[in-house]
Amino acid sequence: MNQDYLYAVGDVHGCLPNLKELFEKLDRDIPVVFVGDIVNRGPFSLETLRFVKSLGARARVLLGNHDLHLLCAAAGAAKMSPKDTIQEVLDAPDAGELIDYLRGQSLLIRFREFTLVHAAIDLAWDLNKAQTLAREVETKLRSPDWKYWLSDMYGKDLWDESLTGLARLRAVLNGFTRIRYVKADGTPDYRAKLAPEVTDPSLIPWFMSPKRKTRDTVVVAGHWSTLGLKMTDDFIGIDTGCLWGGALTAVRLPDRKVISVKSSGYQDPTKFS
Repeated sequence: MNQDYLYAVGDVHGCLPNLKELFEKLDRDIPVVFVGDIVNRGPFSLETLRFVKSLGARARVLLGNHDLHLLCAAAGAAKMSPKDTIQEVLDAPDAGELIDYLRGQSLLIRFREFTLVHAAIDLAWDLNKAQTLAREVETKLRSPDWKYWLSDMYGKDLWDESLTGLARLRAVLNGFTRIRYVKADGTPDYRAKLAPEVTDPSLIPWFMSPKRKTRDTVVVAGHWSTLGLKMTDDFIGIDTGCLWGGALTAVRLPDRKVISVKSSGYQDPTKFS
């Protein structure tokens, strides 16, 4: 494997044909990191997860909110939606292996000057703190007690150092997998999901906030399809809306070469959720 480069791949959401097409364009000897949301909403969650798992040591996955939703469902604690397309994973004969594979994945991965996460790094954390909290929660998800730790995952808990137990886990997961916008004081706003040009100007994309403490690294993230491909000196956004009719994108690091394939458009973007 060529350790000089790394492909970061945007949100797949079960769009397996597009993922296979993208992989035809990638060098086979370069490792891959998926920035999360491998599954859900698209039509091929089960086969997509199997494909990613079959890549073995070549690929690593950052847990996105939809991947965590699948883990919660496997733990019997999910609030299911009619829009979910993860039941086929839960019903599969290899469900246990697939769930264990996801539980072994990460919330934060470092590569050179880049830090890869699903959505964001909470503004309260510097890089060292983010790495410490990521390892803390990853350990819980990999433990025999993982179902307990996912028994009450849903909530809008904000980070506070004094948090303990399930509230602490919720706040950490929120800080890595849910944030798009923040208010002027740095507090996350979980409601706004559209592009900045059509969003209340009092809300700030998290990576542009003056309160951000991770300017010393280039954060690579997905999660935000309406933002599209976004590159600045210290941020790269690579969710280009494959599920919604956009594209599936990979960015090669460190040279930022962009490789993308057009989406099959499995969901109506006007029903964005």
